[in-house]
Amino acid sequence: MKLVKSLGADEVLDYKTPDGATLRSPSGRKYDAVIHCATGIPWSTFEPNLSGNGKVIDLAPGVSTMMTFALKKFTCSKKRIVPLLYSPKGENLEYLVKLVKEGKLKTVVDSKYPLSKAEDAWAKSIDGHATGKIVVEL
Repeated sequence: MKLVKSLGADEVLDYKTPDGATLRSPSGRKYDAVIHCATGIPWSTFEPNLSGNGKVIDLAPGVSTMMTFALKKFTCSKKRIVPLLYSPKGENLEYLVKLVKEGKLKTVVDSKYPLSKAEDAWAKSIDGHATGKIVVEL
């Protein structure tokens, strides 16, 4: 949680606590934007905690996210879940590099492995305890 706050989040919730599980804001306010990093949290948990135009950016969208996204778009709802679907086009990558260089986008690297240790990197990734990205260097 300390790491996420250091990256600029106004509030951070631990989904393992009762308030975090219900996404209840510690300050009691409604959210304009939520960056959703976990899996298995239904839209019905987000919706009551969003402001009138609140958005949830889902970093790991699944089928339910896509269905909810389509339904909210179809019904013209101002509260929406937005699946992050990244397309690695050259101009997009250049833009991200520019943001990193300007200090506007922070990256967190948990660890680096040489290609010969890719199996160890994979094992760490599957373990689910990495704080940031795991890099395999070629």
